[in-house]
Amino acid sequence: MNFIKNIIPVALIAGALFTASCEKEDQTCYPGTIIQTDTVFVKGANLTYITLNPADEPTADDRFYAFSGGSDTDLSTLDGENWTYEEWVKVDPAALVGSADALNGATAEGACIMERGKIFELYLITDTNSDFAIRYNRLDADNEAVGTMTSAGLTFDEWVHVAISRSAADGIAKFYINGVLIDSSDDALWAQPADNDTWLDFNYMYRGASINFFKGSFDNIRVSYNDRYPSAFTPDPFERFVVDSNTLLQCDLDNNLTPFDPVTDFDKIEIKGIYSYYIKVLNTATWTSEDHILPAS
Repeated sequence: MNFIKNIIPVALIAGALFTASCEKEDQTCYPGTIIQTDTVFVKGANLTYITLNPADEPTADDRFYAFSGGSDTDLSTLDGENWTYEEWVKVDPAALVGSADALNGATAEGACIMERGKIFELYLITDTNSDFAIRYNRLDADNEAVGTMTSAGLTFDEWVHVAISRSAADGIAKFYINGVLIDSSDDALWAQPADNDTWLDFNYMYRGASINFFKGSFDNIRVSYNDRYPSAFTPDPFERFVVDSNTLLQCDLDNNLTPFDPVTDFDKIEIKGIYSYYIKVLNTATWTSEDHILPAS
């Protein structure tokens, strides 16, 4: 992928309706995607995405996550046997890159790009031949890794498509980078226990506290009820997925904001699919865009 940066900074001060009733293990939160902004949003020429830049000492206010709490429209509806999690990610050179020798994401201290506590984690680790690699761990109820798959050869400031999927039809769990199958396993441990219903965190891990914050950009996030990728594929960074019956959660991150009434001064950011709760993005987020230069024909 050949990108030329044409960064259009758009100041975003984001907040969410988040009360004491919405603690980490509580199941009662306000449905809907609520974001507070103090400016006008401008869509880039081709690709618009969210960029996260946590402060030197990130706090809970820097989190980017999808709530789950046992409703019929959230992550708890995944059966654990059939699923796909995917996203585009671009890693900033200042992002945390963890130890490849550590046993799990918390001890590795590498920036998290997606995780559900007690279920799985995707985070950055060192790679001797490149800027970083991505590790995919299946977690047990104590957040210890009971299965591991690892990529290699990734570069800062380049877009990477990351996908994990599993099908009950063949029992095979798969880990893809840019559509290339990195590893797979038919071991039953890769099924995700539906009883460990936890939030989907995009830029941090929750291990009794918020840790391992990510620095970089996300785009085109999707969680599906089925195995979208039974075999290798070619991802397209400009594709906007068509929502179908298997789309649980889809975030195009295209700044499609609409007023949210009657809560004054708040907007809703678009979430597609079955999911009806909120994505919470707080004070380290900006919206940026890039022009894509097509190769010569």
